[in-house]
Amino acid sequence: MRILQVTPFYPPHIGGIEYHVESLSRKLVEAGHEVVVYTSNVPRSKNHEVVEGVEVHRFNCPFAPLNNPIMPGLFLKLITSGKFEVIHAHGYLHLSSNLVAISMVLTRRPFVLTSHGAILNYEGWKGVIEALYHRSIGKLTLKSARKLVALTTTQAEILEKLGARNRDITIIPNWVDLYETHPHTDMERFRGIYELGNSQIILFVGGLQPRKGVQYLIEATMYCKTRPTVLIIGDEGPGYVGSRANLEKQVLDLGLKEQVMFLGSFPREELAAAYKAADLFVLPSLAEGLPLVLLEAMSFGKCVIATKIPGNADVIKDGWNGVLVEPRNPRELAEKIDWLLADSALRERLGSQARKDVEQNYSPQAVLGKILSLYQETQDNLNKSSANYSPTQN
Repeated sequence: MRILQVTPFYPPHIGGIEYHVESLSRKLVEAGHEVVVYTSNVPRSKNHEVVEGVEVHRFNCPFAPLNNPIMPGLFLKLITSGKFEVIHAHGYLHLSSNLVAISMVLTRRPFVLTSHGAILNYEGWKGVIEALYHRSIGKLTLKSARKLVALTTTQAEILEKLGARNRDITIIPNWVDLYETHPHTDMERFRGIYELGNSQIILFVGGLQPRKGVQYLIEATMYCKTRPTVLIIGDEGPGYVGSRANLEKQVLDLGLKEQVMFLGSFPREELAAAYKAADLFVLPSLAEGLPLVLLEAMSFGKCVIATKIPGNADVIKDGWNGVLVEPRNPRELAEKIDWLLADSALRERLGSQARKDVEQNYSPQAVLGKILSLYQETQDNLNKSSANYSPTQN
């Protein structure tokens, strides 16, 4: 099968969608399929290359409003490119998916769309733009897709409210396999490099943008009686210039310079050491899809605290495989951090169950099979509709 993956970003850009599409593409190649990726040239890298059997085309991006890359050359490539059995676009809110939908007017090809994330519910002028998007190009994009992939039940319900038909939606989560690929990671070396000693470590991994809620984790640190060391891995992305500086200023203003460390972006192969070294993983987000970092932390058997929002709450069952807290509530977050850091047996129990749940529900083998079945179903449906199509029909 010849498969086209269309994604706003792709490695070396850092993020959950990027890693998912890269992993999916590689596993499809390993399964004997031909995979091509169309994406933006952010950050600037080779315009065309083949990486581990995956053919990657990157298009120039003059600007990326709201972290949404504009790629003038993508549409022309979509309508002139060779035959693909399936086109799989990633991100309901991204222009790259919109362009795939518009190209369907000129080409009849199986189009699968994965929503990949939260509806952000912006406020102010951004909220007006979002509402207009849902009623116009967003609605067209949903209608144009032969099949829609929602990562969670909550996402499926949101897509229905936005106009998607229930019969077109399939729930297929992301997978995680990091815990299988780094079994010999040296966490003691990691602690030594950053002079962490025997301190208890709280870990956050993610982009430094407001919806990730890092500002609330920093404030919660001020209230923690256990005085943990907080490691923040990640950096600001396009459209969020100055977000890291704002967080660093918050740390200084609160007198937390000795407790909170900004480690910047990490190579994937080094992240494993951070996960293993952590006593707790905290994800204080205000909006999520199905966060890969949450699954990664769970795959390492880490006890996790996450905000009680769609996406997080689809994975974490409070008191079973982690702990949920209300978003924007640093005092409650501090209480839960202190509670868990004081009880190593509880952390171990929750972390152990978290790993079991990831192995059962988010393994590559189970998820890849579902995606391939969906591709085949999409192809079969298009072939049937083409056989029944007549130019005289309205």
